[in-house]
Amino acid sequence: MSVPRGFVFALVCLISPLPSYAAVVAVKIESRVDVLQGKAFGTAGAYEKIEGLVTFAFDPESIANEKIVDLNLTPRNMDGHVKATANFMVLQPKDPAKARGLGILEVSNRGGKALLPYFNAGVYTNNPEQEQDFGDGLLLRQGYTLMWVGWQWDVPLAAKALHLAVPIAKQGGVPISGLVRADWVLNQDETTLPLAHRNHQPYLATDLDHADNVMTERDERDAPRNVVPREQWHFVNKVEDGKTVGWSHVSKDGGFSASKIYEVVYRSLNPRVAGLGFAAVRDFMSFAKFDSGSPFRVRHGIAFGVSQTGRFLRHFLFQGFNRDELGRQVFDGMFIHAAGAGRGSFNHRFAQPSRDGHRYSAFDYPTDLFPFTSAPQLDAETGITAG
Repeated sequence: MSVPRGFVFALVCLISPLPSYAAVVAVKIESRVDVLQGKAFGTAGAYEKIEGLVTFAFDPESIANEKIVDLNLTPRNMDGHVKATANFMVLQPKDPAKARGLGILEVSNRGGKALLPYFNAGVYTNNPEQEQDFGDGLLLRQGYTLMWVGWQWDVPLAAKALHLAVPIAKQGGVPISGLVRADWVLNQDETTLPLAHRNHQPYLATDLDHADNVMTERDERDAPRNVVPREQWHFVNKVEDGKTVGWSHVSKDGGFSASKIYEVVYRSLNPRVAGLGFAAVRDFMSFAKFDSGSPFRVRHGIAFGVSQTGRFLRHFLFQGFNRDELGRQVFDGMFIHAAGAGRGSFNHRFAQPSRDGHRYSAFDYPTDLFPFTSAPQLDAETGITAG
């Protein structure tokens, strides 16, 4: 029987069979519907689409989480764990007996969903529900379980975009201040520029008159930076839908010129614990593989990432996140596409996961870092061997 839209099903640690060590402590199913009104996809039969919210509780004392930057500076619940919440979507065979037992988790690129377009030739959409969205049905005809979960804190809060709500780090309860950087390569003249990258959520400017706030301009990426006098540029308090967003943009007397590279370094507050994105992806798949209370059970897990999220997966492996808090291997394989040798701005203080590195834009962000290969290599400059 199809469960109607809006049906809510919650797995909460106090009333479910979830063990006390489970990093997933609650799953709230907000929608559970038949895909294409119950259309059969080959021998896998009908599929269902499950959407909802998942709540994580991460143990800061676990060796599995020791590399999450600033996790030790976040508020904890009564059990001493750190809470985070993400939205998710799962497509799975409605009849568990017809499922292959293989879960493919796509690490969402900037809140979107590319698995169906890439493998099924479907239409890009954050809410697949029409025939064209599922393309030729390749992955569904194989009986695979397809999974998405929010991992990125700074994605735009658009409808159906995947997002992870993470805590803010504080030093002894006191807000942490630090430097944040934004840069732009302009193809046309502009009057204001956003501190955010690609319309994502920015770190807002806070101490507007601080001497650390510096704007520079240059003609090409390797050209000398010329400091713009402080009195000639200004932070802009943006207003959207009648609400004050905060100091989220910059302007410059006379405007910004095309073909110039502009860069601003500024003071901000309240760094998000961005590295929890690694733990969220890890523990969502671990929950599906190992927890008998999961509404989307699989036996094996594959991760898929494209470009930004391919780099995420390389970073994920490099920092040892493929074992959960009980030391169990989470993903059995990875499809890392269009990532090159890069990693990303995923796990440091004031990290901006949306940032990347290109020859012609977004310069000098932590994308291309040693080591560059899976096999060990020597960094001649530092003498460090790593892979």
